[in-house]
Amino acid sequence: MSRPSTTTEGGLAAPPAVGAGTGSAHGVFDPAAPHAVFISASARDIQQACAPAGGLGAFLSPAEDQATERFTRPGDRLDYAASHALFRLLAARCLGRTAADAQHLSVARLCVGCGSTEHGKPAIAGLSLSLSRSYGTVLAAAGPAQMPVGADIEQIPATVFNGFDQYVASATERENLPADDVPARIRLWVAKEAILKAAGLGLAVPPADVHLEQVQPGVALLRAHSPGQPRIDGLTAFPVAAPSGYLAALSVMPGVPVVELGLEALFDAVPTNLR
Repeated sequence: MSRPSTTTEGGLAAPPAVGAGTGSAHGVFDPAAPHAVFISASARDIQQACAPAGGLGAFLSPAEDQATERFTRPGDRLDYAASHALFRLLAARCLGRTAADAQHLSVARLCVGCGSTEHGKPAIAGLSLSLSRSYGTVLAAAGPAQMPVGADIEQIPATVFNGFDQYVASATERENLPADDVPARIRLWVAKEAILKAAGLGLAVPPADVHLEQVQPGVALLRAHSPGQPRIDGLTAFPVAAPSGYLAALSVMPGVPVVELGLEALFDAVPTNLR
């Protein structure tokens, strides 16, 4: 399985903080040098990687296993199971636990919009996590607790919904969006979605209330401006490579190093002193 490069679409260089991790990297966070990690993979590759260890179900909670069966389309069932297995495996790795521990991690949810614990951003104690899936592809990211981390991946549609520009783009961004350029609009969407997830607010804040500016020429790093939202203002987002037909972005605090992991890293033996 080849790992995507960190050069982004259009020839822009990825932020200098982005790097590729080795398969043997344990991914446990060092308080003296905080960083974030991410992993992107197809649902089928995740399924294949989990097969020797008992399949996707071996890494899901009983509730997630039951929820998988509620989907009528096989592709939707696979996407759900693969995304939640990846989420748990990444969390286990970052906590210094083994892959076998992933199923037993306690996942809490909280919706910032309504306060419900039945849905909302998933959380595991000791980590900041973000998860996104779109039609067969999954993106997950993690950082130390209290570090804002957001991830979003989207398949590029043939068209966007009516009113997309007004809902997603700020007034200045609308002026600069090329007419009928769907990829440009999805690129803006994933960057804003990642930032809103990192802030823990999701779509409780209209994306158009956030304005993105390029930090410096030639570098694909965007900074969020939203003076009325201190949890959002100043967060950065940048694209990460995605399969053909998809666009993806991550969001972290400025200057935080980000390391990409491969699927193999989630199944490596964890050093004894980290268990």
